[in-house]
Amino acid sequence: MIIKATPITLEQLKNKELEAVQSEVNVLGETREVSARAVSARAVSARAVSARAVSARAVAARAVSARAVAARAVSARAVAARA
Repeated sequence: MIIKATPITLEQLKNKELEAVQSEVNVLGETREVSARAVSARAVSARAVSARAVSARAVAARAVSARAVAARAVSARAVAARA
């Protein structure tokens, strides 16, 4: 295999180097954007977990309230039975 070298000017070499640097900068920028979207997604997920925890606490509070109502009903029936 024969590789032929094509002569280029110093200006062309500088342009190629600038293109390479610009390409690298673009890749880094895209990486940062993807990372920022991942952080945002994790924040959304954390808020969803927090909302589920709040919902679970509300369900637990309603269960406690229902038990209290049931206990009052039992107490009222006991009072009525004694009367």
